[in-house]
Amino acid sequence: MASFDTINYSLRPSKTIQRHLVFNGVHHLQGHLDFDHLVYIGLGSIWFTDFAMAHKVLGIDDMISIEAQEIGYRRATFNAPYATVRVIEGLSGVVLPKLFVDPAISRRPWMVWLDYDGEFDESVSDDVRSLVENAPENSILLITFNGHEMSYGRAPERVERLRDLFGDVVPDDLPKNACKDERMQQTLADLALDFTQSVAADLSRPGGFVPAFRIVYKDSAPMVTVGGLLPSKGAAKVARDLVADQRWRCKPTKPIIAPHLTIREAASLQAMLPRAGKLTRVIVQGLGFDLEDDQVEAFQNYYRQYPAFAQILA
Repeated sequence: MASFDTINYSLRPSKTIQRHLVFNGVHHLQGHLDFDHLVYIGLGSIWFTDFAMAHKVLGIDDMISIEAQEIGYRRATFNAPYATVRVIEGLSGVVLPKLFVDPAISRRPWMVWLDYDGEFDESVSDDVRSLVENAPENSILLITFNGHEMSYGRAPERVERLRDLFGDVVPDDLPKNACKDERMQQTLADLALDFTQSVAADLSRPGGFVPAFRIVYKDSAPMVTVGGLLPSKGAAKVARDLVADQRWRCKPTKPIIAPHLTIREAASLQAMLPRAGKLTRVIVQGLGFDLEDDQVEAFQNYYRQYPAFAQILA
């Protein structure tokens, strides 16, 4: 069963926050780097939530969505939100090589966000390597993948599975407890970034790969989003300085696990923010309801990006 038959990607608060962090980060980069005429390439499914943000937040017109499933392709074509969205049927590993030689986009910077449903596997590794080798200069590369520990084998063999996927960037002394529970997602994020950087070095990409995005989040399954810039040689230092700035918010140290709130609850909390002090569970209880401490902290950290959903009754 296709993921769009089981998940409405527009109704997940943690993922919504993740998207806002990414697109706001890229919007900030647009003011400093040569991202004119960006092309957006992604896996839009039938919802196209990220495509709408690419158009509205970043001003991107030309967008390409890759859809592997036949029914999904037909539904995606029907649901494409803008006239400039092109849906291409096929697996990403088959479609991407065709895009590399497409004269309409091959000399323009890309923002590629391959938002996979499954784990980081050999096909994802191949896509990353292909993009690092062939994407135009000043492109942005992001991948999202499932970070559940059981997707990478049983605990005794898990380190070896990671070594199969990421190669030499996996330390010889990687402890087994780095591959279990919530530490697994952090390990995967670090290894995926190190792997991409290593590929860029092996291929002698002139501007290298500058890690810029590292976000772990959870609505149901734990997910990992990592990515960065493939700058021209002349823009590499500017790119590194931008993402090293303390104001860069696209590498949160804690997983994003946003609470599921009613409209009334979210509005009540939002009315108390921003505030100089910490919003606490005791304060929330004083409002007449209750949340866990980590849920309160998550809302205070990301209330600007927290989605507002409402049901309209006809």
